[in-house]
Amino acid sequence: MLAAGGLVNAPPAVAETGTQTCEGPGVSWRVDYEITSSGYGPVAHATGLQRRTLPGGSWTDASTQTWQLRWDHPPNAWDNPFAGPFQQQQGDLAAIGGTPVVTYLSPRFVAPDGACTVYLAPFANGSAGDPKIAVLGNSLTQSLNDSSYNQQHLQGYVQGNLTAAGMRAEVEGHGGRRWVADPGATGLAKADNYLLDEYRGLLRHDPQGYVIELGPNDAGWIALAGTQADRQARLDATITGLRTILDELRSSGKCVVFVTGPDNLATYWTADPWHYAWAAQSINQELRAQASASATDDFKLRDFAQLSANHHTYSQGQDVWFTSDDLHLNGLGKLHLTSEITQAAAQCP
Repeated sequence: MLAAGGLVNAPPAVAETGTQTCEGPGVSWRVDYEITSSGYGPVAHATGLQRRTLPGGSWTDASTQTWQLRWDHPPNAWDNPFAGPFQQQQGDLAAIGGTPVVTYLSPRFVAPDGACTVYLAPFANGSAGDPKIAVLGNSLTQSLNDSSYNQQHLQGYVQGNLTAAGMRAEVEGHGGRRWVADPGATGLAKADNYLLDEYRGLLRHDPQGYVIELGPNDAGWIALAGTQADRQARLDATITGLRTILDELRSSGKCVVFVTGPDNLATYWTADPWHYAWAAQSINQELRAQASASATDDFKLRDFAQLSANHHTYSQGQDVWFTSDDLHLNGLGKLHLTSEITQAAAQCP
């Protein structure tokens, strides 16, 4: 059994059965599972994997296709901003179905096409009647679960703050994630590019709203292009893809609060800092425009880019919130981002 301390043997127990699903474009995916009791709490494992074509198709066996099982690290197992915040196993049902995971580590199954993720037991913290808020972000959100910064909450200080505020949180902070997946990414590799699969999976659990902190990796991908013509083409494709995704988010009728990413001069791998800033500012302007388009719209915004603009390493006379790359956060910056995400969640009544 996989628990916070690792793999241990669990005694047999009477099982409860359940089913969870997720939907991507034109297809629905399903995980049948059992939950048994243990000394570490309820333990889940998959017993069946299925798919059906939408709309109206019948369920068919998908147990021989390759899925990915994920579960959270405990805080003291957190590694670094470039390592995954979860453990994983990949394979067909025979390979991963026998792996039991305690439900407080949020077991979930990424569908073979990478379009959505089936969550078995999300929003596990808090009281049953509390509103559910999903927080999706890149390495900045992931860094809030740094073991030197957070030792108490399985999904970081954000989870702790939202629990204290009477909300049930599911926090997905993954380094390298973008709004728009790389055009060449397919299958499970696509799910390692963006967080749309998590968004779709959590939607099945009826959250009150989402807080989404994304954009810097989209900007970095744009900035890494070799010529201005290529950078403009990547920006155009990103904005087009972003608008398509936002249309999907808008159609759900859920509250969505964008948290803008840093958009001043920053070092993103080998990209020119000016190219990064240009791309990041263009993406943030699109998010600001989308959030301000209608007073009655479900889109809202917390402008962390603007809030942090004068707190870079090259800023004069201000507290510094960033590490040497002016993109990732130091301890003070983590506190401010945690506060912004917490305030963003409070905007979803």
